[in-house]
Amino acid sequence: MQLRNLLVVAPLVALLGGCTYSSNTAPYDVGGGQTKTVPQSTVDTDASMAGIDPGQGAGAFIEYQAGGDWHLYTACDTAVSGASCTWDIIVATGGGDTLQAFQPDRLDGRDWVDWYDQNALEMVATTHNDFDGFFFQTDPGSVVRFDVYLDGAPAPAYIYWVGNGGLHRGAPDNPIDLTPTDP
Repeated sequence: MQLRNLLVVAPLVALLGGCTYSSNTAPYDVGGGQTKTVPQSTVDTDASMAGIDPGQGAGAFIEYQAGGDWHLYTACDTAVSGASCTWDIIVATGGGDTLQAFQPDRLDGRDWVDWYDQNALEMVATTHNDFDGFFFQTDPGSVVRFDVYLDGAPAPAYIYWVGNGGLHRGAPDNPIDLTPTDP
């Protein structure tokens, strides 16, 4: 697998503070009778990421709008590396919260998003010099687990979101649970 360029989001560099994580969620079954604790962080409600140039860096970007509206989209470093990025991403709710609906965003070719189970969605997309993603709705304020794979490997370093007033450039582990600051 080719080493990916991490995305540089220039307009958000000034926001790089306040990146905090906790690991107070329930253990996650990793198979073979083993569990691990899932890291948890906040996502700032109504914050968005601007200045992302498709083709210049690889990333899975997560945004949350008040009322339970989420947006997840991916980019790749194709203009730099000449390679494409194959993303496999599962988002899930738990604790009685529900996923209510979803809408594809700029998916093309063989890209797809669909129900994984009643409280989870999966997107598989090959990204080049564009964005691929989807919108989805949850109960307002729901904690959402993001499980991100790039080219078949866990990819926590490529997960981006704004939380606690700062840009998070990678998660400490895969998956990660994100909680909105306001429902």
